[in-house]
Formats: sequence, C-alpha cells, structure tokens
Amino acid sequence: METNTVIVYGDVFVKGHKPWYPHPENPGRLRRILNSILRYGLKNKVDWDKPVNCSKEELYKVHVKGYVDYIERLAAKAPAEVDPDTYVVEDTMETALYAFGTAINYAMKSIETGKRYILLIRPPGHHVGREGKAMGATTQGFCIFNNIAGAAKTLLDHGVSSIAILDIDAHHGNGTQEIFYKDDHVLHIDIHQDPLSLYPYTGRPEDIGAGKGEGYTINFILPPMCGDDCFNEIVPYVMDLLKSFDPEIVLVSIGFDGYKDDGLTELRYTSNTFYKLGKLLNNLNKPLASVLEGGYTVGLDRGFAAFVLGLLNERDLVRDTPTKTIGLVKEKAEKYLSETISNVNKYWKIK
Repeated sequence: METNTVIVYGDVFVKGHKPWYPHPENPGRLRRILNSILRYGLKNKVDWDKPVNCSKEELYKVHVKGYVDYIERLAAKAPAEVDPDTYVVEDTMETALYAFGTAINYAMKSIETGKRYILLIRPPGHHVGREGKAMGATTQGFCIFNNIAGAAKTLLDHGVSSIAILDIDAHHGNGTQEIFYKDDHVLHIDIHQDPLSLYPYTGRPEDIGAGKGEGYTINFILPPMCGDDCFNEIVPYVMDLLKSFDPEIVLVSIGFDGYKDDGLTELRYTSNTFYKLGKLLNNLNKPLASVLEGGYTVGLDRGFAAFVLGLLNERDLVRDTPTKTIGLVKEKAEKYLSETISNVNKYWKIK
C-alpha cells in the first residue's frame, strides 16, 4: 500500500565511513534505527526508497572547491583526521556523496510529489560551513558535507523561493546558519542546548541574520537539564513562524542527541518531544525532507520511532513518562525564550 511517508535507506551508509577507533558517529547508529523500525512495527507503515549518488561538482553549491579537494586528499591517504572530532577513511568521499546526493534528490522529489521523506544518511553535515569549520568552531563535529544546505541550495536553484529549515539537533547547526545567514529565501529555525554549555558554542538569540537575511535566522536555546516541558513551550512559536513564513517545503535537520541519557548532551527529551515534533510537521501538511544529524544511543532506539509515529498521526507506542524541568532551570529557559521572542517580534509577529 502506497503511503505519503517514505524512508530512504541504503547499505552504503552502514558499509561506508567506518571509524578505525571507538567513535560515536559510526554505522551502528543506523543499525539501531533499523532495529527500532522493526521493534515498533513501522516497516510496513511507510514506503521505502534508495539513496542516490551525486558528482563532486554538486558539492560546490555550498562548499568552496578548496575544501572539497581537501577532503578528497585526506581520503586518498586515509585513515586521517580533519580534526580531533572528525575522521576520514578511504570510502568517506563516496559515502558522503551518497548522503549529499540523497538529500538534494529527495528534497526535489518532495516538492514534485508532496510526500514526506525521512533520510537515513550519514555522515552528518549541519556543522560544516562553506570552507569546513563554521563560525569559529574548533572542529566540524563529525560532519563532512552539509547535506541539508545542499538540499536547500538545489531547491533555490530550481526556482523554489521559500524554504524553512528546522534544526532540532541538540547542537547548534552553525554550518547551516553560516551558509544562509544573509538569505531571505531560507528561514532557519534552530532549537538547541545553551551554546555556553555545548559545542559548537554558537547560536545565540541575538543571531538573527544579516543583510537581506535579517530576521530569517532564529535560535531557541535551552539550558542543560531541560525536559519535554521546555520544548513544548517553544512549539507554538515555531508553528506561528512556519505559518507566517508559509514555506513551499520544510527541511528538517533531525538529531536525537537531546534524548535523555543519549550520551553527548545534557537535555532530557523523551519520546514525547519527538512525537510532538512529528505531529507538528504532519499538521503543517507541507512537502518535507528530514535529514538525520546526531543521535547516538537511546535517542535512536526510541526517539526515531516516536518521531515517525507522530508524523504518521498514529499513537505514541514508545510511551515515555514526560520529563519536567526543575525551578531554576525552567526560569532560565523562560528567560532565553523571552529573549528570542523579543528579537523575533521585530520581524515576525508571533504570539
């Protein structure tokens, strides 16, 4: 039975780009997601499609040639490191071209068909700017090429004039912000842990874009130890922004590393947050391409399934107990939210 929701997956993402030492970003991440799909009975509730390769030249949509050539040179003498966080092996370039190609191909397909695509691709990309490290970050945070930026640039090149990028990875999408900071065709909304406490230490409420793009970059930040209730307070404002902007397509950088005890962050989301996100996107009734970013342990086991169930408008079979945020942390979260709203209301009237 054909559905409106499609998961895109290929073995290239499990066979390729394997670290030679213990590293959080490894092929086992996708195996955890695939096991979760079976555990929660999702396999036959969606359609499936295959990844698509692309040429090296496609990368020039968002990255300078010098950076692309640098990654290619590293792969030729692999194993090697871009930086202490980010590794390159012999087949990294091939795997990354499949990730980038899949993102641009299915973003276009979503516009053409109106379907929602969930892209199980790696290596991730939202920390990479035009030349690699972005916005003064010390590393690229496991990322090679900016897949979601490639998708957005391709859509713009084909005449799409309004694109929303929603990034809910617990780490700020500094590469994506850098690339679209002066662009008024892309509304970049990023929900992440307080940059004072987490890599890449960027993405403040006062970062609102520049030039024509002023007002089109929006950062919602959450202090460490925030739970589902803090995310719930942000959701109505995100909905207002998306409805006001009325994009032709929504692209999502989805990370599951904000899940409680996932391992690399201090947020305390549960299935409730990811289920709510899925429901939000379902209710928008827009073309959608969702690109996997972070998430390393329990977030992949439980958060992914909850997200898909919400997107399908089915009940949350994961059923975690919602997390509540303690007093002082909640007060700080509300202060940050007030700062963001104050900045946003100069450009968008949200409630």
